[in-house]
Amino acid sequence: MPRHIRRPKAATIAVLVVIGTLTAACGGEASTVSGTWSAPVHPYPAGTTADTTSIYGVSCPTEAFCQAVDEQGGVTTWNGRTWSAPQRVSQGGTFNSVSCPTPDFCVAMNSQEALTWNGTSWSGPTPVGPAPVGPTGGQYQVSCTSASFCASVNTAGVVDLWNGTTWGQTAVAATGTASQPVQTISCATTSFCVVVGASGVISTYRGSSWSQQPAPGVSLLHSVSCPTDQFCMALDLAGRAVSFDGTSWASAGVIPGSSALTYAVSCPTASMCAVARSDGSVSWWNKGTWTTGTSVLHDGTLATVTISCPTTRFCALGASDGALATWRA
Repeated sequence: MPRHIRRPKAATIAVLVVIGTLTAACGGEASTVSGTWSAPVHPYPAGTTADTTSIYGVSCPTEAFCQAVDEQGGVTTWNGRTWSAPQRVSQGGTFNSVSCPTPDFCVAMNSQEALTWNGTSWSGPTPVGPAPVGPTGGQYQVSCTSASFCASVNTAGVVDLWNGTTWGQTAVAATGTASQPVQTISCATTSFCVVVGASGVISTYRGSSWSQQPAPGVSLLHSVSCPTDQFCMALDLAGRAVSFDGTSWASAGVIPGSSALTYAVSCPTASMCAVARSDGSVSWWNKGTWTTGTSVLHDGTLATVTISCPTTRFCALGASDGALATWRA
């Protein structure tokens, strides 16, 4: 298993609009997610090498604002109607993640540095944490709850906190190795964050320290989303899910209908989550039930890499070939 999965690329993408209603049994009643996916768009000029630049992170604090970051160090902005042309803001290479708690504040991370958005422009980079050592340590993921609180984690499990001015308070949340790296982080408040990784261990921050526990019946955890400190959803690559109810973690079932890998999850509420998968589809958690995935890109040759849903009526996703798409209920 590679220390951090990089999704496959493809040179072309079929343009389509997915209009669908997904239905699953839920306690004997129909549980439905209805909405429309836009035709995927490529922010880089067609026919150029950058046209297939992978999108590695997207964050939408509202339906009218998103930031998407890519492997070229570029940022593309959604204004509620269209995606902008990419702006190259990282000279240090690949962006790995971005987090925007509001339209006026975002943090984007490359392998060792943070860049900050103030609502008008990007500034930085600012070094974060100790220098990577050995085969793990780089590829920071970040989660922000406000302009005065962010937490970043690297593949070795080292966490650094942003207090609105500086990065500090370095701590080890979990142990990541080359074969079992720490994958990502999600913070609901300044005193609640969750880190997951390929070891299957869940690490929880409660405002002063980190505690670890094994995920029940799940290994190779790859994604987590915590809209509040009373609910989180975490998934492994095989689509097996565990959820947190404010007290403990328990199995939340398995996404049906596909052997595609699970890359990212975003939950605007405890009753709804969207999951980006390696076959170009998105699956939904709706009121306690998983739905079979709906193809957003095309017939399984591209991966949806990252997804962000600020509300139950809007999501944005990024793909391995640089495509971006939005969903509206």
